[in-house]
Order: sequence, then structure tokens, then C-alpha cells
Amino acid sequence: MITLIKGFAGKPSHAPLTDVSIGAYTVGVLMLIVGYLGFEEEAMAKGSLLAISGGLIVAVPTSLTGLLDWADLSKGSNARKLANYHLVVMLLATATFAVTWVLQRPGYLDSEITLGGLVAGCAALGLLTLGGTLGGALAYVYGVRVVKQDVSLADALIPGRLEEPKAGGQRTDFSSPATSAAKPKKQKKAKQQQSYAAAPAAEPVGAAAPASNGSAGAESAAEYEARISGKR
Repeated sequence: MITLIKGFAGKPSHAPLTDVSIGAYTVGVLMLIVGYLGFEEEAMAKGSLLAISGGLIVAVPTSLTGLLDWADLSKGSNARKLANYHLVVMLLATATFAVTWVLQRPGYLDSEITLGGLVAGCAALGLLTLGGTLGGALAYVYGVRVVKQDVSLADALIPGRLEEPKAGGQRTDFSSPATSAAKPKKQKKAKQQQSYAAAPAAEPVGAAAPASNGSAGAESAAEYEARISGKR
């Protein structure tokens, strides 16, 4: 039952539901703005409230599926922290749209755009934009509910054919607490220092070059020994 609500791997329910609610909210606020500017105010006053009503209705299953996805994220992970912010902002946006509905309700009856409904609607749309940005980062940065596999078209399209990736799979492990990105840099720096320490020391200036396998190298070495013996 939970799987049917959340959606299958590669077919999450939350994402398409957010598209419906965001679209309805956006259309409702645009109608408020256009109607307040004097364009078909009577029609916009009624249409805006209907659109916002649709967004509020769809917000119920959208919130439910989002909470189920949120519960799967490990505590302490960066994805869970970001999901907390996303949750708070979207709840505020939904509450503000509910206030917009209440303030615009008299305008629906009088066929006019109320100033209170317009202001609240614009504020709600701003919160919605912020919340959507945070939600997008969960999907496109941390890969929440994202399945990245090279499978057949049938497996990709038919629900239930795929499984959620496990830790260490092909996507980022958003379930585990994230490690600091500074650690690889420190390890790389330590390896560089070790390579510098292992490098051979430079030959001192004026030191005799080692003899090579050729005859010229052997004669040079003999001459060098003779000069040293003569000085002694």
C-alpha cells in the first residue's frame, strides 16, 4: 500500500503531484495580477480562486507523498537537512495560499480582485518558488528517488520493473551522512608531500659525475682518481 502511494522506483508520485499544484497556484496568482490590472477582472476574480482551490486540494496528496519520501532519508544526512528546509517552506507556502483563498473569496462573489488576495498570493508564489528550488536540489543534486540505470525501454517505462538503488550504487548515496569534501583535498596534499620527500636529493655543484658504461666514462673516472692522488 505504501509503495502504491509513494510510487514505484523511477515513477515517484510526489514529483508529478508537485507539478499539478505548482501549476494551479501559478495560474491563480497570474490571474490575480492580470485581473487587478484591469484585464477581464470579473473572469479573473473567479478563475483565480478556482485555480488556487485546485492547488490546495492537490496539496493534500502532494504533502503526503513528500512526507513518505522524507521519512526514507537518513537522519543527519545533508539531503535530510535540505528536505527539512523544503518541508518548512512548502508548508508556509500552502498556508499562505490558504490565506489568499480566504482573502479573495469576497472578490469571487463580487467579481473583483481584492488587494489583500493579490498581496498574499504574490507572497505565497515567492515561497512556492523557493520551496520548489529546494525540492529540485533534492532530486538533481542528491538524487532522491532518482534511478540511474542503463535498462531496456520496457523496464524504464513499466512501473514495478526497477528497484530503488542501494547504498554504493550508481547514484549518490543520499541516505548516508555526507562526508566533507575537504578530505580528498587533504589526502591529495599528503600524497604530494610524500612524493616530494621520496624524490632523490640534487647532486652538489662540482661533484664528479658517475661513470657510464662507455670507455669515455671510465677514462674520466681514472683521471679524477689520479688528480686526487696527486693532491694528496
